[in-house]
Amino acid sequence: MKPIHFLGILIVVIGYYLFKVFSPFIGNITIATLLALATYKIHRYLLLKFPGRILPALLSTIILGVLFFAPLIYIITNAATFVAQIDFTHLKQTVAEMKKMIESTIASQNWLSSINMHEYTAQLDVNKIINWLISTATFLGAKSANFIKDTLLILIFYFFANLYGKDLLQYFQRIIPLRSEDSITIFENLTGVMGVVFNSIIATAIFEGALFGIIAYIYGYNGLLFGILYGFSSLIPVVGGMLMWLPVSIDLYFSGNTSGAIVLALYSIIVISIIADTFIKPIIIKYIDDIMSEEEHTRVNELLIFFSIIAGLSSYGFWGMIIGPAVITLMISVLNLYPKLAKKD
Repeated sequence: MKPIHFLGILIVVIGYYLFKVFSPFIGNITIATLLALATYKIHRYLLLKFPGRILPALLSTIILGVLFFAPLIYIITNAATFVAQIDFTHLKQTVAEMKKMIESTIASQNWLSSINMHEYTAQLDVNKIINWLISTATFLGAKSANFIKDTLLILIFYFFANLYGKDLLQYFQRIIPLRSEDSITIFENLTGVMGVVFNSIIATAIFEGALFGIIAYIYGYNGLLFGILYGFSSLIPVVGGMLMWLPVSIDLYFSGNTSGAIVLALYSIIVISIIADTFIKPIIIKYIDDIMSEEEHTRVNELLIFFSIIAGLSSYGFWGMIIGPAVITLMISVLNLYPKLAKKD
């Protein structure tokens, strides 16, 4: 047996047991690596401004933790408190009034008079809603410890990915059967596209969340909590924002604040959904793209990125918004590189 063959078998065996040892952390390591790729330009900027490698890596980790993970932890830790503060008596009255309003509205329309709306509204059981709220709060409370643990692990792996990322990249350049220029092209494509996607998501969520948080605070709600919730809801295509402003408007209406319900609904539709999301959001994304695209990288169609985020969310949950674009970008980069290598062969 040739030494190279023996070494190959040894690497496979050791790699198998290495995978078994680190399998509980594979997901966290993958997420941390993708986040490091997405924020590479930010980390590179910090490397130019601060001496050494430890301080820039630490600052990158702190920035990611404050912008991305702190809001998630705030939501989870406040979920149980928020549910405990819900007036369930008022909730029951609201649901009962909604049933009456829907039934009377349908009955007043002659062309809909044949519909027995009571049969449908009777299925809207307020006790099921209350039980769902309580079970959701309990679930979040039980999972909060695991989420915080995973968050800390991701931040630790993210720190080391930034600290030793350059060394790891140079090592993989030496062992993979590609020219250095080709591997750098793939790396720049990944960091370029993922950086634009990730930073656009963060900027849009902060911008739209702040807009909703202001109007929620004006009408007596927790502006910070509702702003964060709206920011994450806005990541869900098409109906994301409505999942937040519609329940709040309904609550205002049945609390007797009809004008507030109308104002909040119109504000959410016109200011946030139309002006901010349709007109201002593309400007923000283009601005970020111009900043992040100092080097030329593969341009991925916006519609393809949009569907990759949806597919990622469907397949991998919350982190799919990072994994989806990463897989698409990597595939396109490899497909673009293949004709060049085929010609040389």
